[in-house]
Amino acid sequence: MIGGRNSMKPELMPISPLLSTAAKGETTTTSPTGKSKKKRKPRSKNNKRRQSKMPDLVETWRVYGLKVHPDDLTQDDDENKSVFDQKRDAADGEPKAPIPKALEDILLKKLKVSELPPNTNLVRRSLDARKKLEHPTFQYVVDVPLTRQDSYKLGWKNRPGRTEILEIQAKNETASTSDESSSASNEKKQVIVVGTGPCGLFCALQLALEGVKPILIDRGEPVERRGRDIGALIHRRNMNPESNFAFGEGGAGTWSDGKLTTRTGRNSESVRWILEKLVEYGAPSNILWEGAPHLGTDNLVKLLRKMREHLKELGGEIHFGTRMSNLILEDGVVKGVQVEDEQGSRTIFADATVLATGHSARDVYESLNSCGVQLEAKGFAVGFRIEHPQKFINKIQYGNEWGLAVKTGKSTTDEVNLEHFGGTPSEHEGKLPVPSYRLATDKAEDGTGNYRGVYSFCMCPGGQIVPASTNSSEVCVNGMSFSRRDSLWANSALVVTVAPDDPVLEPYREQYGVLAGLEFQRDMERRAAILGGGNLTVPVQRVTDFCEGQVSETIPSSSYRLGVQSAPCHELYPEPITRALTNALTNQFSDSMPGYFHPDGLLHAVETRTSSPMRISRDAETLQAIGCDGLFPAGEGAGFAGGIVSAAVDGVNVAGAVMDKLEGTSSRTGQRSKSVGFSY
Repeated sequence: MIGGRNSMKPELMPISPLLSTAAKGETTTTSPTGKSKKKRKPRSKNNKRRQSKMPDLVETWRVYGLKVHPDDLTQDDDENKSVFDQKRDAADGEPKAPIPKALEDILLKKLKVSELPPNTNLVRRSLDARKKLEHPTFQYVVDVPLTRQDSYKLGWKNRPGRTEILEIQAKNETASTSDESSSASNEKKQVIVVGTGPCGLFCALQLALEGVKPILIDRGEPVERRGRDIGALIHRRNMNPESNFAFGEGGAGTWSDGKLTTRTGRNSESVRWILEKLVEYGAPSNILWEGAPHLGTDNLVKLLRKMREHLKELGGEIHFGTRMSNLILEDGVVKGVQVEDEQGSRTIFADATVLATGHSARDVYESLNSCGVQLEAKGFAVGFRIEHPQKFINKIQYGNEWGLAVKTGKSTTDEVNLEHFGGTPSEHEGKLPVPSYRLATDKAEDGTGNYRGVYSFCMCPGGQIVPASTNSSEVCVNGMSFSRRDSLWANSALVVTVAPDDPVLEPYREQYGVLAGLEFQRDMERRAAILGGGNLTVPVQRVTDFCEGQVSETIPSSSYRLGVQSAPCHELYPEPITRALTNALTNQFSDSMPGYFHPDGLLHAVETRTSSPMRISRDAETLQAIGCDGLFPAGEGAGFAGGIVSAAVDGVNVAGAVMDKLEGTSSRTGQRSKSVGFSY
């Protein structure tokens, strides 16, 4: 169970809307004398029984497809406030999802009432900007609590995707929620959690709430010191191999766009709990209802501090600047870990060990392989990070009429966008979010008679490209955005799939075995460093020149701050990967997103760390590493997640498995959410 043993669903308060005569099933007719009289519609016996049986039960109805024109929305600053600001402003001390006036009017009309029922809750907001529509439209999903009698009078039926009954509670039923730690029976138990990314942090949080003492260790630094190390890298090219864009508190996702999308399921209990905890730690509360929520680096840094403080309050220990060098194995049982820090080498013992190190900790894979821990190759993807001027993406996604409605609040960015659309201000009052995109095909020909998958990944609207290297002799890039997404550029990974048995890995497989994918990634990064000329300069190429196989004579501006160098990026990867990417760009992507294949699209080499190239084998039931009792591989680095939320979910699942082991039960096995939820 998530959030401690006593967590329950919140109370739903019944309401009784004022219904019009039409809602009561009455029609008005005119008699021959001209007088009006009411005629009641006949009701079936089944409906009568439904109305009369337990009329005071409260039904929570989820209502889909509520459409609002962007011009009908007013910009409410409360929408972007942190939960702490909203609590200060709210009369009852709790943040409320803002229901816009235009949406409220639609709901009032649909419910046939003059006032919204208490506890009406905004669940989701998304933007539908498909070209076939007359104009972009915001789509809302809302939960409305109604008594059974009231829903009957409205004539509502359970229709999936339109109006659905979510749950039923008796009138005045009470419930309680608790995030307090569990009983003292687990107080003496200690669990090592290696890594303070989303997986490690949420695993540790769940364990602490269960009364277990988590001991977190991370080779990197807390976000305050990590920020200074990143500043030294950007301004002085001073690379700290243990504290950078990849390593440190929050993991690689801290300096990213902070996407919270997932294929695990937005409405699952575990995902909802994770999002609510993020809000509690300071994330904007709109992540609970936005269709494509994101945090941005600035929000991530703030909430990580709060989460760290809470973990310490719950009795957890956190050791930064502490690198795991080896496992302590005795007769196939993991007893603890060997670590190295400023004081030297030491051993930490615990009742169980969770390995949540992330996919950039390549030395961990090598150490596990030498210890005999079972590893297996898995598919991954490699390619480039492509960057366009954001104004191009605004026009492609929204068109000439609505592209002007993109306003970031940053004057220089908004002025550039205005100029791109002719300099005349938009006639629309509404404001549209900075657009993103998603591209994918599994029909990219690679020149060998086979097809490969090619897709965009971790798209950062209004963002910048940053160095993700952990070694100055290797070049790897990533993307990030701040919460306002207000830079002049849009970037995304553009990658090609590599299968575990892929022919391009054969030379590496012969020498490195199961570590072939890791060595392939490393080799591509070293090649990129040589192409760029060293010193973390990134090799780049116009996307049109890449497809034509020629070096770019000139290059557009780039957001990458350590410098770029025109280079023959089309020669970097094995030919099947280059051909597949070329085929996707010139065919599928050009058709699905006209204007994307443009000379000002700039490829930056290389994007290799989209996911782990291997998986640490674990038992499907116990979640322990096969052949290593007491070791729990978790998250992206172990090959069981992809993205902030899915990694956090896997951390929560693993915490449940750890508790099963510590208590000698299997009570949580059936309650675990699906772990792998890759988000592209």
